[in-house]
Formats: sequence, structure tokens, C-alpha cells
Amino acid sequence: MEILPLFDFIVIDDDNINNIICQKLIQEEVSDADIQTFLYPEDGLEYLNSKYSGANANKVVLLLDINMPSMNGWEVLDAIKGFSNKVKEKLVIYMLTSSLDPKDKLKASEIVQVSGYFEKPLSTDKLEFIFEQQQDMVNVGK
Repeated sequence: MEILPLFDFIVIDDDNINNIICQKLIQEEVSDADIQTFLYPEDGLEYLNSKYSGANANKVVLLLDINMPSMNGWEVLDAIKGFSNKVKEKLVIYMLTSSLDPKDKLKASEIVQVSGYFEKPLSTDKLEFIFEQQQDMVNVGK
């Protein structure tokens, strides 16, 4: 898809196996994608805030886990609220979690910044859904 090189990808999850799966699946679909994975949410937040604050930075798809030991996904979302508008405008967030709790799914659906909620593992179908949704958003913006 033509849209894909316009997007970078970040995965924040304390499960390294999940990060590897995400990275490989994204690379299969977009061989030249910039994909960063973070085991520690604090590191991912620091990277996001520094890399995407510039005017020429790409949009970024963030795949975010909910259940992590040092900082959960909801706390990550709260931290992102404090980012500059330049960063927030470039950020597209999808929850990618092992949580089967309907309350988590409901909570995610009520947060404007969250574009979708997926149960692990990431699959080609889920990735295609993300790509199609983002393509639709780009087309609307034209």
C-alpha cells in the first residue's frame, strides 16, 4: 500500500516475544518500515516525545499493551496527554493486549486517542485492518 512508508511503527510491550512477532509481521508487509519496540513504557514514551516533535516527522502507529509491570497502558495514555500537539497529531494508537476483560475493551473504546483494540497476537488480518483504516483517514484528509 502506498500509505505505509508514511508511517513509522512503535510497539510498547513488556513481552519480548510479542515485540518480535509484531516486528516481523510489519516487516513482511512493509519491508522499509521504521519499527521500534520497547519493553519499558518509559523508554517508549521518551522516544515518542523526542522523535515525533519535529515538523517533518512521519506519522506513527503505536501498538500498546495494557498489562505491564512498571507502567500500564492506561498510564502510558495519560502520559501522552501531556505531549505537545505536534507529537499527538502524528500518533495513531491501537491497544494490542492479552486482556480479555470487557471493561478494558470498553475503556479503550471511550478514549478518543485509541483507534482500535486487538487481542494478541498481532496477525496479518489485524495489520491489514490498521492499514486500511489509516488509508481511509489519509484519503479523508485530502
